[in-house]
Formats: sequence, structure tokens, C-alpha cells
Amino acid sequence: MRNSFARSNVACFLRSAHASRADGGSLAMEIPESRRNQHTSACIFQSLFFLKIIESVSLSSAISLEVMIQDFRFACRQLTKSPSFAIAAILVLALGIGANTAVFSLVNTMLFAAPGYAAANELVQVFSQDKKNPKSYRAFSYPTLTDIRAQNSVFSGVAAHNVAMVGLGEKGNTRRVFADIVSADYFAVLGVSPLQGRVFLPEEEVPGRDAPVALVSYSYWARHNHDPSTLGSHIQINGRSFTVIGILPKTFTGTMMVFSPEVWVPLSAYESIANNFATEKNKPLASRDGEHLMLIGRLKQGMSAITAEPALKTLAANLEKAFPVEQKDQTFTTAPVSRFSISDDPPDDSQMAAIAPLLMGMAAVVLLVACLNLANMLLARGTARRKEIALRLALGASRWRIVRQLLTEGLLLALLGGAGGLMLGVWCSGLLARSISHLMPLDVVWNGGPSLPVLAVTFSFCLLGTICFALGPALKLSRSSVIADLKEQAGEDVVRRRWRFLPRNPLVVAQIAFSLALLTAAALFIRGANKAASFETGLHAQNDLLLEVDAGLSGAPQSEVQQNYRILGDRLAALPEVQHVSISATAPFGMLTLGKAIQRAGVHVAPDQKPSTAAEGLAYRARFNSVGADYFATVGLPILRGRAFSVNEATRSDTPLVAVIDETLAKKLWPDGDALGQRIQYAEDNAPRAKGDGGDNMGISEGGKGNIKTGDGIEVIGVVPSTRAALFEREARGSIYVPFARGFQTAAYFFLQCPGLSKQNAPKIADAVRRAIREVDPTLPVLSLKTYSQHVDSNLQLWTVRAGATLFTVFGALALLLAIVGVYGVKAYSVARRTREIGIRMALGARPKTVQWMILREGSFMLAGGIVIGLLLAIATGKILSSMLYQIGALDPVAFSTAPLLLAIATLLATWLPARRAMRISPMLALRTE
Repeated sequence: MRNSFARSNVACFLRSAHASRADGGSLAMEIPESRRNQHTSACIFQSLFFLKIIESVSLSSAISLEVMIQDFRFACRQLTKSPSFAIAAILVLALGIGANTAVFSLVNTMLFAAPGYAAANELVQVFSQDKKNPKSYRAFSYPTLTDIRAQNSVFSGVAAHNVAMVGLGEKGNTRRVFADIVSADYFAVLGVSPLQGRVFLPEEEVPGRDAPVALVSYSYWARHNHDPSTLGSHIQINGRSFTVIGILPKTFTGTMMVFSPEVWVPLSAYESIANNFATEKNKPLASRDGEHLMLIGRLKQGMSAITAEPALKTLAANLEKAFPVEQKDQTFTTAPVSRFSISDDPPDDSQMAAIAPLLMGMAAVVLLVACLNLANMLLARGTARRKEIALRLALGASRWRIVRQLLTEGLLLALLGGAGGLMLGVWCSGLLARSISHLMPLDVVWNGGPSLPVLAVTFSFCLLGTICFALGPALKLSRSSVIADLKEQAGEDVVRRRWRFLPRNPLVVAQIAFSLALLTAAALFIRGANKAASFETGLHAQNDLLLEVDAGLSGAPQSEVQQNYRILGDRLAALPEVQHVSISATAPFGMLTLGKAIQRAGVHVAPDQKPSTAAEGLAYRARFNSVGADYFATVGLPILRGRAFSVNEATRSDTPLVAVIDETLAKKLWPDGDALGQRIQYAEDNAPRAKGDGGDNMGISEGGKGNIKTGDGIEVIGVVPSTRAALFEREARGSIYVPFARGFQTAAYFFLQCPGLSKQNAPKIADAVRRAIREVDPTLPVLSLKTYSQHVDSNLQLWTVRAGATLFTVFGALALLLAIVGVYGVKAYSVARRTREIGIRMALGARPKTVQWMILREGSFMLAGGIVIGLLLAIATGKILSSMLYQIGALDPVAFSTAPLLLAIATLLATWLPARRAMRISPMLALRTE
């Protein structure tokens, strides 16, 4: 009605203006003179009335803006009058908002932030899937890539890439980094342009060209102080010189978030860059039956992954007809590009996505505890301002005016606390990201600084906090009884309780309850971290030094590396502090995990057969390791039956095929017999495997390279105890050990058993080891040299458990601190406001101990109510966290005993301090207090 009225008046005004033009018009001549004058006057009056309404609205808006500015000025004056209260409130809010900002910054960067490439929703990764075994996937060959590029009808571009660990030589030093081996159109498909320089040319992709060019990441350039001469400079990759032709943007981290390769090289350099642990079937890049590449496609305009699926199936069928051997039983499928991994089978990113709501929920509880704390502080402060509020109401201020003023004060506190929380949160999230950088060769690129989403969410936290901690006290204080409050003395504290069965301070009880839930969660994670720290791998290598080297990073040929490793082993064994030395392809908690599918020798399973036992041909996935002759003595792994490898077997590749297996694999293959003396073989990739044969490692998982072919019979010459090489491995999976010459890797570990090893002499022994290395090969890249205990203690899996424990400990500590501050503040304020009452009690004969017990009793009731509610919340929290806990039950009795005890001690201490002050009140001074 109001809008139509306005429109009619405007139309009337326009009609009158049109009718009064100097040139007249037909409309003016058709209407009689008297009626035209009346109509014009009425329209002018209505128009003037309408303009008056507009003027009033504009004036009202100006007045409202002026009132808001006045409210903020008054709020600033109020806070400057009480600096201690303002500082305490801002710190409390900064802790609560900072925790939420830190978690949101982490979650946003990992899950929601736009990646460093364009139109991520149009990108998919293409997978080659086995039609008969849908859980089996494989990588693509280069010829298949060219066929897909030429024959597909769904992609505007198809790029290929693979990652490799390489040695990046800088000023004579070699360090291990990740490189991405990419096709020429990789950056075009991703929609990324270099910050400086150019990308790869089509001819630099052709197999066999071996183009010595590379692009480097922005962080590499920043590490060199943004030196302009970086572009066009030469860098050493695996001992070869590459020319830097481009520098990539700061936000580009490849296909993953946060974790970035440091260099990118063209596909033509694949043979010289790819790691030799990939697979025993490693073929030249130009081979059609090779498995080298992961493919990324950009869908055409209007095309989706679902609509592209039939066309890809048809394309796969056509390629299978054209190449029935190489493409046998292969079909194509797609999935979104993973933000966290690079793999030839579809990764599952749901675990990370499932953690995000949990982290946000825990952080929200911290914010809630902070808001409850501040609400108590505002209520206490508002009680002291009862006379001021009553006087303003008596002078004609409306209740809404009082509420608005109090909300403005709360919003100002929230904005100041949010500013502090933003800085604290961004710093903490960056600190968490940087703490992992020294554990991985991947470049950690953290772009989680203040961004528009982070700023918007932080401001939302400020508004939410204002509503949570300021609205309730504002509404309560605005319901003031004017006459009663004007009559009360300043020292009196009248509490009008409507429901007497509720605790005296319900907000404090809620703080204690939520704090207990977070403390219990922290205790559960700490218990898990302690168990993880005492993890037993099964190796008794506490007195061992662990040397990690990779001669392949310097570009040395395999024959030279083998010779140098043998000489180095002999040189290290000659050191006086060393008793045993042995080489090994892998180590527990290393970056590389090797595995093989093992079955009984001589078994041939038909394609349509489904064996259920080892005797029928069922294969079992086992950890694979190639080791030296003295390995089992060096790591303290006894030979239960049979023998270890001889020196001849460990150093020569023309000896009979032999292996040592552990008890777990022996029982799987021969559950009712003895595996010693039996023969085993590597199973085909598509061989039927036992259920639950999955990986549980973190890092790179590969099949392992060696000169033992699939189907060759291997004699079991020894059985050793079972070991575990992964923290999250519930039980031993089974292991197979072959002589190092049969499973040679350039990336290797040397275990050095030193019976007298200690913290004091470890540096001295390490210096002797480094001198021995320089004597044998000064160019050998030494990746790490530490004690075995230090190696286990610094692994990525243990970091994950500890990071979770640290995160929840911080949440729990913040909640505990806020609860203590809340309890202490409420009781201290209560004692200060009840000074007259306490003085009267003591004047009438009450003993100081009685007064102290009165305050402690009130605090104990709050504590008891909070613990009862908190235990219920803690039980629910434990159930939610049960899947994330390491070998700890959701209702662990130690955690559920320690957390309430700690909270009770802290709360009683916070109550005792004001109670102690109360018992020292002088009755004479108290009666004079106003």
C-alpha cells in the first residue's frame, strides 16, 4: 500500500508538471479550467507531502547514524574508565575468537580455498580401471596419452604428470626435494601462467628428447631472495644441469594444497628423473605397455563428469580393440582432482573433510566458554551500573535505547577482541603448517594469511560473540526496577532469582561443564600420544645410528653406486665404535614403503577362479625389504628358524633366489605347516588377494624394484619375528626380506650398531661416520644421520598423533583457563559486592572460618553441577572422537579421572582465593562501605 501510494503521487506530480508546460497541449485543453486548477492543486499538495515523508526518512537515517556514533563514543569512554575490565574482556575474546580463526584458516586453506589453478570444477583426473577387478587401477603410458588427446570428445585438454624425489644441487650441496614431471600442456590445462619466463614447448615433451629445462616454484625463488638472475640460471637435478626457464606464481602448488613440488621438468626427462623404486616393470616412456603417467583433463564447456563417462567408456573399448594386449580389460573413469595426494587410483579425501567439522566444533566450544565468561563479567559490571541504568530510565530513556547502548559496548569489545584473535589465529595456523615442513621433502606453502573469507568469518565470530555474551546481560539489565535500584546502596547485591532450583551462577556451571568436555578430549589424545611414543616396531635398534643416503640423487650409474655402497659398508664396519653394519632399502617410518603380493610357488589361478586359501593360490600383501647380510644381527631381529643371508647372496645378483619371511606371512601361507624350505613367488598384479589387504602407511608406497621376476620360485631360508613399520598398523601384516643385490635401491639406509651409543658420544660417532663417507665418495648425498630413536621420534605419523594431542590440549587449556578466570571473577566480585553482608555477619558473631566455608560451599556447588553435566558431555565427546584415538578407548578411565580432578583442583583454588579475602574483612570497615 505504501509503495503504490508513493507511485501514484509521483505519477500525479508528473502529470501536473506536464499539464502546466508553457506550450500547453491537448490534454490541458480537454479538461475544463476549474477542474484543471483543482486537480493541479491537489497533486501539488500530495507531492509536497510525499517529499516531506522522504525528507523525514532521510533525517531519521541521519539521526540514527548520529546516535550510533554517539553510542560508540560513549562505549569507548566507558571502556577507558575501566581499563582492567576492558583488557581482561579483550584478552578473553581474543583467545576464543583466535582459536576459531586459526581452525577456520586451516580448514579453509585445506578444504575450501580456491586452488592455484583456474576453474577447478572443470578439472578431473582420469583413471585406468580393471573391468574384472574394479578395485585395481594403473597409470597410463605416453602412447595412450596421445591416443586420448586425439580421440576424446569430452576434454578441451588432457595433461599428464608424475612426481619423483630428486636431488637438487645448490653450491655443492644436494638436498632431497619433490619434482613434478609434466607434459607440455600441463600448465595450459590447469590455466596457470608463469610469473616470469615461459612454460615447456611441445617438442620438449617428446620421449627421448631429454630436454634439460625446468620451472621452479615461487618459494624456491623466495629462498634465493627473489634474485632476478634466477631466471636463466642453471641448477643441478640428479647431477645434471637444467636451465631455469620460468618461475611459477606464489599461489600455485601443483594439484595439491599446501604441499608443493619445488621444480617442474618436462616429460622428455622422465628416464633420468623418475625414481628407480617405482616398479620392476619400469619401461621406457615411449613404451605402450608402460605405466608412467597420471592424467588430468579439463572438461569442455557444458560437459560434466557424469555426461563424459559414456564417451570415455567407448574410447577405452576402442583402444582395447586396437591394442588388445596392452589395454586388456581396461576402462576409463574420472574423479575430482585430489587436494591432498597424487595417485594412480582414486584417493579418498573424505577423512580430512570429516575432521574439519570436529575441529570447528571444538573451537566453537572454546568460543562459547569465552562468551559465557564475558557474559558473567558484563552481568557483574552491569550490576554495579544499576543506578546509572535506573537513572537513565527515569529520565525517559526507552528500554530499547538501553539495550542498544549495552550491545554497542559488547560489539566494540568483540571487534577489539576479534582483531587480536585474527592476528593470533593466523599466526597459530601458520605455526602448525610450518611445524611439518622439516618432516617432509615436499615444500610446504602456506597461503592461509588474512583473506576475505577469513576476515568475513572473523567478523561473523565477533557478531556471534556479541549476541552470545552481550544480548542476555543487556536484556536482563534493561528490566531494571527504577525505584528499587535508585534506593539501593552501591554496596548491596540484590539477586532476584526466579527459579531457585537452578544454581546461583548457571553461566559459570556451563563454563565448567564445557571445559571438562574439552579437558577430557585433550586427556584422551595425550594418552594416545603417549602410547604412540612408546610404539614398538619389533626391531631392537636402540643402540643404532641410522644413515640415509641416495646416490641416485647425484646421477651416478647403478654399477658405481653398488660398488660405493659395498666399500662404504666395509669402511663403516671398521670404525672402532661400530659392531655391526648393514644396508637396507627401507626403514620403519621412512618416506618409502615397499610391498609385494606373495603366494605359494607353482600356483596358477584361472581368471574365473576365486581361491579362498593359500593352497588354492590366494595371494597376501606383504612388506618388502632388501637387506644386507648382517641386517638381522644389526637391528636385533633374531632368526627363529633357518639362517640369514650370506655375504655372497647379499652382494651378488646371480646367486639362487632366496628370501627370509616373518612369522605372520609364514602362517598365512602355511597355516598348518612349516614355511622353512618352501618356495614362494611374486603374484601377478591382478591375482586374487586376501580381504583387508590394504595399506596403512603414510608416505610413498610402491611395489619395489628388483631383478626377481613375477612367477620365479624363491626358497624360504629363514623365519624371523614379525615387525610393524607403521604407527596405525593394528597388527603385523607380514614381511619378506630379499638380498640387497636382488632388490637394489639407490635410496638406502645404513644401520650401524654401536653398543656404547649414548647422547654424549653420539655426535662424536656421527662425525666419524661423516669422515668415512667423505673418504669413500665426497659427492654422496647424505639425507640424514641420527640415532634410530631420534628417527622414530621424528616420523610423520607420530607428528600427526602429537599434533592432534597438542591441538586438543590447547583447546582444553584455553577452556580451563577461561573457566578458572570465570569462577575467580564471579566469586571475587561476589565477595566485593557482599562486603556489607559479610561485615554484618562477622559483627553478629560469625567466625572467619564460617565465612570462608560459606564462599567455598557456594563454589563447590557450582563445581559439582558443572562436573556432572561435563561428564555427560565428555562421554558424548569421547564417542565422537573414538575413531581418531590411537589405541585408547572412548571411555578411558585414566582420562576420565584425570580431567575432572585437574578441573576440580583449579576451580577450588580459584574459589579459595576470594574466600580467603572474605575471612579477612574487618566488620568496622565493611559497615562503612557503600
